[in-house]
Amino acid sequence: MTPQEAFARSQSGFAAYRDHRFVDAESVADAILATLPNDPNGLYLKAICRRARQDPDAALLWIKQACDAAPGQMGFELAAAQILGDLADYVSARSRFDAISDAFPDAVEPHVLRGAMERQANDLAAARAAYEDALTRQAGHVEAHRGLAIVCENQRDWSAAREHADAVLAVEPSDAAALSARAGSDLANRTPDRARQLIEAQFDASRANPAVNASVWRRLGDACEAMDDHAAAFAAWETGYSALREHLAPGGQFFDGLHGLDSLKRLTAAYATIKPPSLPAPDKCRSPVFLVGFPRSGTTLLEQILASHSRISTSDEALLVQPILDEAGDSDDSLRRFFAALPRNRARLQSEYWERARALGVPDDTVFIDKLPLNLPWLGVLGQVFPNARVLLALRDPRDSVFSTFKRLFQFNTAMLRTYTLADTVALYDATMKAGEAGRKVAPDLRVTQVRYEDIVTDMKDEIARVLLALGLEWESEMADYRERLSPSLSTPSASQVEEAIHDRSIGLWRHHAEALEPYRAQLDHWINHWGYPAR
Repeated sequence: MTPQEAFARSQSGFAAYRDHRFVDAESVADAILATLPNDPNGLYLKAICRRARQDPDAALLWIKQACDAAPGQMGFELAAAQILGDLADYVSARSRFDAISDAFPDAVEPHVLRGAMERQANDLAAARAAYEDALTRQAGHVEAHRGLAIVCENQRDWSAAREHADAVLAVEPSDAAALSARAGSDLANRTPDRARQLIEAQFDASRANPAVNASVWRRLGDACEAMDDHAAAFAAWETGYSALREHLAPGGQFFDGLHGLDSLKRLTAAYATIKPPSLPAPDKCRSPVFLVGFPRSGTTLLEQILASHSRISTSDEALLVQPILDEAGDSDDSLRRFFAALPRNRARLQSEYWERARALGVPDDTVFIDKLPLNLPWLGVLGQVFPNARVLLALRDPRDSVFSTFKRLFQFNTAMLRTYTLADTVALYDATMKAGEAGRKVAPDLRVTQVRYEDIVTDMKDEIARVLLALGLEWESEMADYRERLSPSLSTPSASQVEEAIHDRSIGLWRHHAEALEPYRAQLDHWINHWGYPAR
C-alpha cells in the first residue's frame, strides 16, 4: 500500500468513524498500519477508535505515535489532550491544551474541547471560561453556546442558561442539550407549562443518543409532575431512563465494579462469614463522622445545616475512603485478607485518610463529617478501620427515597446506573440496606445516630440539636440561617433543593406513584417496617 492509497483508505475510515461504526473504522486503521506502521492518519484513526471504544490507555499509546509521526498537527494534539482528560490526568491535559492554544491562538476548537474536558473534571468555572474564550474568537459558535448552556444549567445560573440555549435553538431547534437547559430555566421560573410545551413541540429523540436525551426526558417528567400530570411524568422518566440504561448496559450487561449491585450482594455475603479482628483499646485519636444513607434521604440537607456550625467541617462527597475500600475489596477472600492484616495496617490507613482530608483543606481542630451516602454498605470496613468513628445514618420513607432517586437522573457511575429503572432502584435500595445492616454486625461498637428526613423538615432545630449532642456539640443560633452559608460550589444533585427554604412538601410524594411502586411492595415493606414507617 502506497502512502497515497493509505490516505484514500483513511478517508473511508474517518467516514465510518463519523457514522459511529467504530469497529469498521478500526479495521481500516489496522489494514493501513499492517503495511505502513508509521502512517500518521492510520495511527490517529486507531487512537480515536480506541478512545471511542472506551480504551483510553491504548488510545494514548497510539496518539503519541501519531503526534511523533506528524508533529504540530492540531487535530492530533487535541486528541492527545482529550485522551489525557479521559484518563483523569487533568494536569497534563491542561498543559497540552495551553500549548495548543499558544500555537494556534485564533483557533476556536481548542477552547471548545477544553471546556468539555473541564466539565468532565467537574470544574465548571474553568469550563465556562474556556467556552467564553471560544466565543471571543468566533461569535455565535454553536458548540460553545451549547457547552455554556450545559455549564450554566449545572451552575443553576438560569438566565445565562436560557441565553445560551436560545442561541443554540435558533440554529438547531431540536438540540437536546439546549432544550434541557431552556426547560430547566422555565422550571426554575415556575413555568412548567412552558417547559412542557417547548419539549413536546421541538424534541426529537432520534437526533441524539440516549445519554443526551435523558436530560430532556427528565425535564419533561419534572414539568408534567409540577402540573400534577403524574402519569405523564412517570411515562417520560421511564421512557428516557430505560433507553439510557439500555444504551449504557445493552441487554442488561452491567459492569461488575465496586459499589455495583452485584458487589453489594457479595459484600453482604462476605460479612456473614467473617470474624473481624479484636478492636484496639479506645484512644483519643481523631476519627471522622460518616454521614451515610440511600440517595435522596436528606444527606445533603443534613450536611449543609451541620456545616454552618463553627466547629464542623464537611467533605462535599469527596472520595476520601475509596482507597480503603479498594484495598478491602468486596469478596470473601479479599475481606478476610484485609481484616487479617488490619491490626498492623490500621494506623497507616488512618494516617493516609487524614492526609487526603488535609489536602482538601480540612482543619485539624474541627469535627469532620465525611458525607458520601453510598458508603453505607461499607460500615463494616469503616467501623473496623476507625473504631472511634461515629455514624449519622440518614433515613427517609423508603418509598419516597426510592422514587425520588429514580426520577432524579443521577450522573452515571457503577452504582447509579442501577437507578435508571424503578425495578433497579428498588433492588439497589434493598442491597444497600442489607449490606449496611450486615456491616454493622461486623463493627458492632459503631456509634450510629439515626436521622430522619421527615424530622428535619418538620422540626429542624430540635432534630439538629439532638444530632449535635451526639457529636459532643451544642446548637448555635447562626445555624438557623444555614442557607446564607451554603457553598457556592455545592455539587450534589440535591443542591437546588437545599437552596430552598426547608419545607415538608416532599413527604409522602410517593403516593402520586403508588401504582408504579406496587410491584415492589414486598421488597419495600420489609424496610418500611424495619425503619418504623407507616404502611400507608
